[in-house]
Amino acid sequence: MKGISMDTSGKRLILIRTFFALIVICFSSAIHQVRPVRAGGLETKVKVAYIYNFTKFIEWPDDDSDPIRICVIGNDPIRTMLGELSNREVKGRPLRIIRVKDLNSMPSCHLLFISRSEESQVPNILQRLQGTRVLTVSDIPQFAKRGGMISFTTEKERVKIEINQRTVRQAGLKVSAKLLEIARVVQ
Repeated sequence: MKGISMDTSGKRLILIRTFFALIVICFSSAIHQVRPVRAGGLETKVKVAYIYNFTKFIEWPDDDSDPIRICVIGNDPIRTMLGELSNREVKGRPLRIIRVKDLNSMPSCHLLFISRSEESQVPNILQRLQGTRVLTVSDIPQFAKRGGMISFTTEKERVKIEINQRTVRQAGLKVSAKLLEIARVVQ
């Protein structure tokens, strides 16, 4: 009997050690996955705050009762942080954050954030949006100079914005003078 109980207690000990080892591994993996998001966390938060405020300082000539739809194409931590804005309102209109998985089935958007992962697709995306009233925003280098509407740049560790006022006007959108005061206007 003693031999059997020692085998059982030995197995229990191995199971307990394995269980705790798995908990440590899972916990370590979870911490490791969070780190990259935190690395650029402040910069991402600033960009999200800008995007939220763009909805206040841009006028779209459409029905004021519809939700304001912010779409994100590509992989970017901004998409996750923007999701936190989903139930807020701007000018009495609810915000909706939509992930665009396929350019061919892009939903109706007021603002489209184009992630850096889509840099090679920028000409296709901008061409597809010609004639629409979609505000295009990105942190891809030279985005506003390449035909986008609003571009994020970083200077001396500060997030700044560039606005291509010509492309904004062509889309039939109006930019508030307050937004133009803090932006660099490019052509």
